[in-house]
Amino acid sequence: MEFLTPFCQVVFEKIVDYTIGAAARHMGYLIHYQKYVDNLRTEVTELNEVRDSVQQKVEAAERNVEEIEAKVQRWLTSVEEITAKVQKFEGQANLKTRYQLGRRAHKLGLAVKDIKDKGTFQTVGHRVHIQGGTTISTKGYEDFASRKIIFDGVMETLKDDNIRAIGVCGMGGLGKTMLVGKVATQAKEDKLFKSVVTVVVSQAPDLKMIQKDIAKELGLSFRDEETDSQKANLLRKRLKEEKILLIIDDIWNKIDLEKLGISSGDDHKGSKLLLTSRFRDVLATDMDAQKIFDVGFLSNDEAEYLFSKIVGDLAENLNFQTTMVEVVKECAGLPIAITTVANALKNKKEPSVWKDALRQLKRANPTHINGMHDKVYQSIKLSYDFLTKEEQSLFLFCSSFEEDMVIPIALLWRILVGLEFFQDVYTMEELRNKVQALVESLKDSCLLLEGYGSGSFKMHDVIRDVAIYIADKDKEMLTIRSSNDLEEWSYVKNLKESIGIALFDVEFSDLPKRLEFPQLNFILLGDKGNSSAIPNHFFEGVKELKILVLFKARISLPSSLSSLHNLQSLVLFNCQLENVAIIGELKNLKALTLSGSNIKQLPIEIGQLTRLQLLDLKRCTRLEVIPPNVLSNLKRLEELYMKSSFNKWQVDGESTERNNTRVSELDYLSHLTTLCIHIPNAKILPKASLFEKLERYDILIGNDWDGHWFWEREIDSVDEFKFSKMVKLELDRRFQAEDGIIILLKRCEYLDLAPKEGLKNILYEVDKEGFPQLKHLYVRNGTEIQYIINLVGFQHIVFPLLEFLSLDNMTNLEKICHGHDQLAMGSFRSLKKLEVSKCHELKFVFSLTMLGCFSQLQEIVIKNCKVMSAIVAKERKHEIQVNDITDDVKTNIADFSQLRSLDLQNLPNLMGFYSDVDSQLLFSEKVAFFNLETIFINGINNLKMLWHNQLVSDSICKIKKLHVGSCKNLMKVFPSNMLRRLQNLEELKIEDCNSVEEVFEVGGENVDEICDKGSTQLRHLTLINLPKLKHVWTSDPETILTFQNLHRVEVSKCTTLKSLFPISVAKSLEHLESLCINDCGLLEKIVALEEGLETKTKFMFPRIISLTLQSLPELKCFYPGKHTSEWPSLKSLTISKCDKVKIIVSNELSSTETDELGDHVPIQQPLFLIEKV
Repeated sequence: MEFLTPFCQVVFEKIVDYTIGAAARHMGYLIHYQKYVDNLRTEVTELNEVRDSVQQKVEAAERNVEEIEAKVQRWLTSVEEITAKVQKFEGQANLKTRYQLGRRAHKLGLAVKDIKDKGTFQTVGHRVHIQGGTTISTKGYEDFASRKIIFDGVMETLKDDNIRAIGVCGMGGLGKTMLVGKVATQAKEDKLFKSVVTVVVSQAPDLKMIQKDIAKELGLSFRDEETDSQKANLLRKRLKEEKILLIIDDIWNKIDLEKLGISSGDDHKGSKLLLTSRFRDVLATDMDAQKIFDVGFLSNDEAEYLFSKIVGDLAENLNFQTTMVEVVKECAGLPIAITTVANALKNKKEPSVWKDALRQLKRANPTHINGMHDKVYQSIKLSYDFLTKEEQSLFLFCSSFEEDMVIPIALLWRILVGLEFFQDVYTMEELRNKVQALVESLKDSCLLLEGYGSGSFKMHDVIRDVAIYIADKDKEMLTIRSSNDLEEWSYVKNLKESIGIALFDVEFSDLPKRLEFPQLNFILLGDKGNSSAIPNHFFEGVKELKILVLFKARISLPSSLSSLHNLQSLVLFNCQLENVAIIGELKNLKALTLSGSNIKQLPIEIGQLTRLQLLDLKRCTRLEVIPPNVLSNLKRLEELYMKSSFNKWQVDGESTERNNTRVSELDYLSHLTTLCIHIPNAKILPKASLFEKLERYDILIGNDWDGHWFWEREIDSVDEFKFSKMVKLELDRRFQAEDGIIILLKRCEYLDLAPKEGLKNILYEVDKEGFPQLKHLYVRNGTEIQYIINLVGFQHIVFPLLEFLSLDNMTNLEKICHGHDQLAMGSFRSLKKLEVSKCHELKFVFSLTMLGCFSQLQEIVIKNCKVMSAIVAKERKHEIQVNDITDDVKTNIADFSQLRSLDLQNLPNLMGFYSDVDSQLLFSEKVAFFNLETIFINGINNLKMLWHNQLVSDSICKIKKLHVGSCKNLMKVFPSNMLRRLQNLEELKIEDCNSVEEVFEVGGENVDEICDKGSTQLRHLTLINLPKLKHVWTSDPETILTFQNLHRVEVSKCTTLKSLFPISVAKSLEHLESLCINDCGLLEKIVALEEGLETKTKFMFPRIISLTLQSLPELKCFYPGKHTSEWPSLKSLTISKCDKVKIIVSNELSSTETDELGDHVPIQQPLFLIEKV
């Protein structure tokens, strides 16, 4: 190579090396093609293992109500994509040469390995902050004129930037709390604030807990080592980050909000304080409320209406009317008095009872309770007198709990085991039923309020005050409510005959060293400091004690506990306990509750409690040791709760570090009726006879649930037995014939099923009787299930009581029901909600022939099903007919008359709900929705239209909310025939639809005459990222429909839109409060010019508060014609990047001005024209 220069020689050698290397590599594809193919298969196998592991973590995170990280979702998507490529490659392998095979296999192998190597995630999800706080119930709220004035006033003041703190004042029982609850609800709906947080202060406030609750609702966590001032600074900084409404309810005395970190300065970004109190001077002087609204009495008409509504038909009976007027008069316009008295009398059908009630109301001795009207006491006392003896006892006992505490019924009846309130109640089941019935009765009487659900309640503070007065006066039961009342302990004579003490605001170190109250029956204690010990001799003088309850204590149990030989119920709720062996000396104990404690071992001494009927160990997450024979010794045990607790059962033949109890010990508990346990191994189930006698059970069987109980996300105060028989089960063919499992499945009401190897269907293989008792069914993560129901040769009614069905991640599911023509009438007759997600082989949900069985369906959710082409399809023997709807089908209407909500998301092959493929519309003339209110549609790319031009009469006329997103071929939202069906529409949101050209088509053909002309209820209109949108309204809709109820309009990234409102719409926007237009590149005007209109037009926007115009480079004016506009309530005006706007406001419209030479020169029209003043 002497003829080459050194530089050229180097280049030439590189080229030769590269050429030889490339040639060798290509020869390798040919020679080693099998090696590359085998390597690809290995990489794919390993990738699938990594994917399965990640998927399990994802599902565990979803069960824990976590949001999955975007990078994890992207990785799972990349796995699906590369898997599809590999499958396509394998399907074409026979058509390729060895060279092509080797080359493609090598590149795919590298790609698979790269994705596999990226599949390591420390966490796959994170908990999303769920804003909630103390939710104020507005049940029973009446929009009376006397209340509406205050409500409207508060709402207006919330929009006033000059007012930071607002007060609502009134005596107890007037409905202040319910009123501000209604304000909170409306503020959320109107999106006035980023967050709405509510806290209740009460008479004895725990300011540190209030601060912590506020921070928690704002997603702020304090660390234990942080000082009070550091916590206050953190909260102060967090409150400045966004616009927040903070509601502080029931303030009795001055609270130093600055000390807590709640600033009242000017740098609050529009945040507000809404305060309630019985005392005006507290709001005005102590809390610096700038505007105070006084809640007064109801008018006579309002009071009579409220009373009549409660007592019903009796109000129309002439025998009652005179007395009713007098009774209402005695209630003095106090809502709480009216509701309690009316509920006491609503079922009393003898006029003499009403007259006697009136006599009592008139003659009751007025009792002064701070901040309470005398009539309130009289009315509540009257309702109390109407109660049965048992109801009275329970009512008074409930007043012993901490003020504003939400009380779980499950906790209440466990406590009451030791008190003889009830006649002929002997078992735990009977006690539970009795207490639940009495609580419901007290709720019906309005003496108790709803808590967080049917399983809990709370007591209005006014009613509690009256109950405490009655308890102290009639029952001699002193309730100490704060540490300030500790001096009461010194009055021993007053306590000698007391039957109970409840103290929640004291440090245990401040308790007397020894109690000397021989008649004391119960003690409820909450440790304020959460760190001090109960004096060792504390219990020695209360040997008649029947009930002891400690809340959230961190203690070692005092030795004097062993002297409580008459103790019936011991509740250590959420306590940090060092040693509980001493409990074994309480030989007469009937109920032991250790829920939420940190114990690691259940002492062997617990086995000495041979009278024990209830043992509650739920949420003892650290409990790992229960010695043998402890459980089997509890011969009288009726109820055992171990939810989210011990699951280290001993298995025969397995060696373990500890010698633990066996599940088989449960077989010796002949009285057991309630069982909540986790059994990781289906091989060690107890005898089937145990399951046969159970009345209630929560049983989790399997090892892959990551410790999550499916109801664990629910708080303690919900109904612990909303379903009396619940099972979560991993099941494969090896165990499906187990007698115990057969009995559990036959009787269960709630089943969460993860089918494993060998199962092809749920019914017939899992259950052969049609699940006669089942109400909720979840089936998830099944890789082999083809059908939920295989009806071939099966004649029974199936799922007759099923109310909810969820199918998730069933990768091989082909049909919900196979052999649908054999589906017996009565099957699915109770089903109200259906959810289907990630069922990638499912082509349709309902066949036309089975549709009649789903007549009660109210909600449908279908998501992420790749091949689904229709929701309803006509099925022939060997094919699904979606695109060939024949004449016989045309006579059939798919009637979903009870459906209220429809949610369809990410269904890329969906051609329609039940439609011709060619039409590409969602709702054809073959479907009818007479009560449908909510529609969510997202990620359905085949759709060009939503509605057929000849829908069934009255169908879709009740729609209230429509959200459409990411439907890239959708061209039109509402054609003209749909407009008069929109009179109930309240919320419309369209986003990320690349082809939408118009929202409301006005005029055109096929204008529907079904609904009367009128106005819509549309309040919120949101249009985001619609790049081809030309018209929101194609022309002025004045003759068809008006839109005067619009409150909020947001338009963003509609780059071809030139104007927003037709003139009639713009002139009717009397309720509009917020208008935001952003990033609309061609928008020239807000309101389109009406052709031929030469007179001056006047636009009135009396309620608009916020107007934002951003990134509108072509915007020139609000309206190009002669006009004036008024904006009296406008508080926020933002105009940014609107380059052609030179003049913001003027009171004249002039097209030219004269220059120095006298020539007319055109000038820029102002954005807004206003009248001269």
